[in-house]
Amino acid sequence: SSHFGSSYSPGLAFLPCRFPAFDLVVITAMESPSQVRSVESGSLGDEPQRLHSDPSQRLNSNFLVNNVLDKESAQAQVEGKPSRAKKKGALAGVFVPTCENMWGVLIFLRFYFIVGQAGIFQTLCIVTLSFTVALCTTASMSSIASSGGLVSSGGPYHMISRAMGPVLGASVGIMYWLAITMLAVLECLGAVESLSMAVPAMQFPMHMQALGSAFMAGLALTVWGGINIVTKLGVFFALVVFYTLFSFYFGLVTSPHHVGDPLQEQWITGLSTATFSKNWASHYDSENNFGTMLALFYPCFTGILSGANRADVLKDPPKNIRQGTFAAICFSFVMYVSLFILWGSVADYRFLQGTTEGIHDEVDLGRVVVANIVWNPFPYSAFIGIIIASLSQSLQCLIVAPRLLQQIARDDILGVLKPLAPLSSRGEPTRALLFTYVVAALLVLIGKLELVAPLLAMCFLVAYAFMNCSCFVLTLLKSPAWRPEWIGQRRWRIWYLFVAALGFGLCIAVMMIINPVWAAVAGFIAVCLYSFINFKMQAPGWGSAVDGIRYRFAVKSLMQLEARHDQCVNWRPQVLILYKINLTEELGSIKHHEILRFSAQLRKSRGFCVVACVLESDTRDAAAMKMAADQKAIIRGIMDEEGIEGFAEVVVAPSWREGTNYIIQLTGIGGLIPNTVLLDWPECSAQDTQADQVKKDFMEVLQTALAANKAVLAVKGLQSIPTEIVHGTIDIWWMIHDGGFLILLSWFLSQHRIWRSCHLRVFTVAENVSETRAKGAAELLSRTLRERRLCDVDVEVILLDDALIEPYTYDWTLRVEERHRFLRELNPNAREMHLEPIPLEIDDLFDMEQHEIQSKAPIQAGDSPLHNNPVFEDSKNDVKVSDCRTGAEGGRRHRHGGASSSADDAPYLSASDPQPAAALAADEPDGSPASSDGVKHLLRKASSPFESIEFCQKLGQIINSRSQHAQLVVMNLPDVWGSEDKDVLNYMQYCDTLTQGLERVLFVHSTGREIFDITG
Repeated sequence: SSHFGSSYSPGLAFLPCRFPAFDLVVITAMESPSQVRSVESGSLGDEPQRLHSDPSQRLNSNFLVNNVLDKESAQAQVEGKPSRAKKKGALAGVFVPTCENMWGVLIFLRFYFIVGQAGIFQTLCIVTLSFTVALCTTASMSSIASSGGLVSSGGPYHMISRAMGPVLGASVGIMYWLAITMLAVLECLGAVESLSMAVPAMQFPMHMQALGSAFMAGLALTVWGGINIVTKLGVFFALVVFYTLFSFYFGLVTSPHHVGDPLQEQWITGLSTATFSKNWASHYDSENNFGTMLALFYPCFTGILSGANRADVLKDPPKNIRQGTFAAICFSFVMYVSLFILWGSVADYRFLQGTTEGIHDEVDLGRVVVANIVWNPFPYSAFIGIIIASLSQSLQCLIVAPRLLQQIARDDILGVLKPLAPLSSRGEPTRALLFTYVVAALLVLIGKLELVAPLLAMCFLVAYAFMNCSCFVLTLLKSPAWRPEWIGQRRWRIWYLFVAALGFGLCIAVMMIINPVWAAVAGFIAVCLYSFINFKMQAPGWGSAVDGIRYRFAVKSLMQLEARHDQCVNWRPQVLILYKINLTEELGSIKHHEILRFSAQLRKSRGFCVVACVLESDTRDAAAMKMAADQKAIIRGIMDEEGIEGFAEVVVAPSWREGTNYIIQLTGIGGLIPNTVLLDWPECSAQDTQADQVKKDFMEVLQTALAANKAVLAVKGLQSIPTEIVHGTIDIWWMIHDGGFLILLSWFLSQHRIWRSCHLRVFTVAENVSETRAKGAAELLSRTLRERRLCDVDVEVILLDDALIEPYTYDWTLRVEERHRFLRELNPNAREMHLEPIPLEIDDLFDMEQHEIQSKAPIQAGDSPLHNNPVFEDSKNDVKVSDCRTGAEGGRRHRHGGASSSADDAPYLSASDPQPAAALAADEPDGSPASSDGVKHLLRKASSPFESIEFCQKLGQIINSRSQHAQLVVMNLPDVWGSEDKDVLNYMQYCDTLTQGLERVLFVHSTGREIFDITG
């Protein structure tokens, strides 16, 4: 600061702004040095204002300084004097108003009754419990106020809304407004009751409601006349309150006043230890208990937020609020304790309860108590003091409540409150006052203090509970915007957490003690308000600590999921959709959302999903980024339209192939990394000159996804994906090991209403097994899926020659080894690989079938292959075996250890031999185990996966003959056997030939890491 000061020159100003740990010097341009003015803490506006659009008004370019100076100037012009002239300190600005709000009518009309019922001991417990709640809430309020930027004329509503977010803030704000309105009603009814005590003739049927309504209308008119009238009467009201309290104290200390009075001699003993001992224990009648007495007393501690309501007129709001409020509640605590002890020492509990002769109700009791114990220097002086004190506090409540409601309406959180936001020409919230009066006039009709007090306590306790909750959450989250004093010191952080948690717990406990039913009703109302505001809320101009809670939990969950998402009970498809959007057609209402609809059907619109698009651009400039942001917004809108929950991403790249490479590698975080890629199958016409390039791009995406350990789903016939309910079958062609992935995906589809009416059929391919074993395996698969409540399927085992499925089996050994290695990594403590509850690969069917046979009975010698009957059906007609092999058996290689019809079936090294891949280590020069690349090379040398189109056509005919009319065919996608152009085109030709004539096909390529366990 001294350095800047030494270089001071005309036209520059240094404005020191107070922050907790440092001084900030703001440099701004001024017309002249005379415009320099100090910036007071707390003088910042509640909401940021727009910068002046007029160039003449744009002299000070610094936003913060403009906001401060403009508001101070406007305030000075309205009041006609500097704004600091009316600033008040802790005593006048906080202590006195807080005491006035706490010292209500219940002190004068119900303290004696509480002592008579609860006894001195339980009464002191009530006072201590209420004081502790007030103390904790004051500590939380002071910490929020000292954090900076949260104190304004909005009071506690402003604090909570800016700390915990607009939804929670508005909910609590409305409850707090309702509580203040009820406090005005309580004081008004107390004034009517005092008037009835002084003038018994005023007691007529419904007199509480009638006189209360008249008083409330008169108070509302007084407030409408202007706050200046109430301000000028403030000193008078304060003097009346202090006089009335003095009358009670003096009367209690000097009683009895009339020696020889039978009533006083019998029940009023004066200060007596014997009376104190007699009144120490509780003496509840049938209608009262500890909770009802707590409800009657608790409103005496509900004025603790008065300092926050007047924060805009304080010199140093954080400091003044803390000092003034703590002093007020401590002073009030001492005063309440002393009053209760005095009441319990001067009269018998039966007299204080009103059970003596001649007393019929609370009005009679109050008339007798005030007339015989309270000091009255002139007739009815105490009653007059009670009436004036009650009406003065009711008047203050009617001043605060409309302003609070206007603050909520001004924030434009609820559209229904928007008409209450405008101020009158005098700057008064007239509309909010009218609405508050209507609500208060209706509440006056309750007509009884004992009924209003519990409702009043509930509303205040809800506001106090969330005030403490705000402090606790902000301290726990270590929010950067949370900067109360000493927050950097560990002991103070623990203090804030302890006090806030204790305050919140005590608020809930007090609510339950008062009345569990009313507590549940208050909670229900708060929840309904929260839900309604959350549904109707418009976008606010500030953040929310609730978002911080979500963020904290999300980060922790992501870190925990990263190590656990491969576990069988947690595995599920997390889909990355590679979407191609045509903006011209999309904006022209030509929609191509088929792949998104299919994804929604596959996931039932739930689960983790990312819709990613590539924006092809040679540049990465601002224009490209802006276009990418626009496309992302459009995709987000499409997802909302299709009812898809997930995220949208757009990547700028030179080509679609390169962009998808980025997307597959970088999408996701922690345990929310997509494990499945969904894209459409390239269907190109013969005239398409870009057909070969499109196929190459597809193959590269496929290889990138598989290299990143992501399963691939490619949909062929995407344009014909149904949008209405279809009937028929979903055919699953289970060619190779895939971890049961095809069955799981088909089950997901069958849960959606579109496919729910479709029956599932499983066609599993096998070679070199007997038909008897194939039938047993098929029955076992059907039964297993039914027992696991996965699906009820028809199963057909098709026996084929090896040459027909060579593209699927050429690297079978390597894939099985990788699968088993992965399972061992997941469960390193397992001593052996047990049979899976659901078969994870085709060989598991025969292993499970063999295990089941061995556990029951050996295979009979008569079981032999039924070559003369190629189709064997069971009695239920849902399991069959079809032998589509040629007659030649000699050149057939086998993978299963079942019976064989040829002596030439002895195992030998081949591409589909189930021996471990390490057996190929002999090909390594040093004898070490072969690497994965080496194994793949040897396998490819041993057998060419695609040698003739004839085998592909024959297999395609077998598939077409069974699934030509199926609504959807789910099929394994062969492993990629090369990256050369010839290999790519052969691969695509093989898949297209295989599925020729089928309307819709879902190609599936698993990674071997898909694990699931659906056990019903």
